Amino acid sequence: MSVPASTFSGVRDAAGGRLLIVAAAFLWSLAGVFIKFLDLPPLTIVFYRSLFAALIFIPFLRGNDWRFDRPILISVMSYTAAISAFVSANKLTTAANAIVLQYTAPLFVFLFSRLVLGEKISKLNGFALAVSMIGVAIISLDSAGQPEMAGVLLALLSGVLFAVYMVNLRSTQAVSPVYLTLINNVVCALLLLLVVKSQLDLTSTQLGIIAVMGAVQLGVPYFLFSKGLQTVPLQEASLIALVEPVLNPLWVALTVGEIPSLATLAGGGMILSALGARYLWPLPGKSAQAA
Repeated sequence: MSVPASTFSGVRDAAGGRLLIVAAAFLWSLAGVFIKFLDLPPLTIVFYRSLFAALIFIPFLRGNDWRFDRPILISVMSYTAAISAFVSANKLTTAANAIVLQYTAPLFVFLFSRLVLGEKISKLNGFALAVSMIGVAIISLDSAGQPEMAGVLLALLSGVLFAVYMVNLRSTQAVSPVYLTLINNVVCALLLLLVVKSQLDLTSTQLGIIAVMGAVQLGVPYFLFSKGLQTVPLQEASLIALVEPVLNPLWVALTVGEIPSLATLAGGGMILSALGARYLWPLPGKSAQAA
């Protein structure tokens, strides 16, 4: 029995999409290192990062890509708020806390799907949600009453906002990844310009770091992620993206010597294990069915 050529094409497309998401997660994981080396207000970093992220995509924009509707509005607002909260969290708490708590986002996706779309939360999703919330509680209780508590809350907020962004991607599948990346960052920069207009001074070194950060660490990976989602389901993409919270604290520990606390390691381990179990548990059954 011959196998249709379209099957091989689909497999290649899916494999390519997974590689794009792995590359995006790797580049995202460098955020903590860049942020720790920039002695600038958090929103100034976000402004310049988005500005440079937008600039690299302008030459690739096509005239028929332009659109601005409700899904685009939700995208730009949730994107701006999510990355602003994340960068601010990195300045107020450890990179490990910030990235681990941001990766509660897939769990909020389950919750929003239930509350907004009326989708039932399966037992497996419910288990992952419960275990992860215990992990969040461990990290939060360890920081309660400490100066870094504000950073913990902002990191958790960034997870909620990133979940809004991810759920909304279902409504922007027909949008060019180039345009989506560009419009998100253009609007983000314009909105923040009103806030940081008196804090725009940079040294030449800071300018170089933030230009590379915006183009390579923010703009390119969001494009790769949007492109990868064209052939990879959102849930699988969320699993692959777990490369980021594993690598981010490692890079920061190696470069600036910031070691995660025991509470962060314990709570973060619970969150990542719960998410991994949620996505990996069904795979043996699927493999058996395929056989």
